[in-house]
Amino acid sequence: MPSKAISKELSALGVAQLMIGVIELTFGVPWYYITKQYYGADSATPFWTGIWFVISGALTTEMKDMSNSFKVKVVLGSNIISAFAAGVSIISYSLTFHQRRAYHWDYQPVAPVSFVLILQMFSAAELVLAVICA
Repeated sequence: MPSKAISKELSALGVAQLMIGVIELTFGVPWYYITKQYYGADSATPFWTGIWFVISGALTTEMKDMSNSFKVKVVLGSNIISAFAAGVSIISYSLTFHQRRAYHWDYQPVAPVSFVLILQMFSAAELVLAVICA
């Protein structure tokens, strides 16, 4: 019986990881094409983190039985890599906040900053989820 409860919890956490990955891709693609001069967009952080979060969430969702040790190791490894990717993306987005670019006018556009805030917030949520799943 406890195995079923853990399986349902892992399934719910996996779905949350999947959704965060899709949201990361949804907000990351326009931000990448709006501002390619920022560090986070230049390194294509939203693409590889979003894709990795989707992969990690799909593997965690498919974790039905805990008896197969190979599946457990694969899910554990994917969540560890997902947590590492989330940490790197948080650092990348933080560097984007501190990056100064010379504009023709003396203001920084609000849209890229709001995209970075949203992406950083979801990366932090993914970091927490990946650590919980691992």
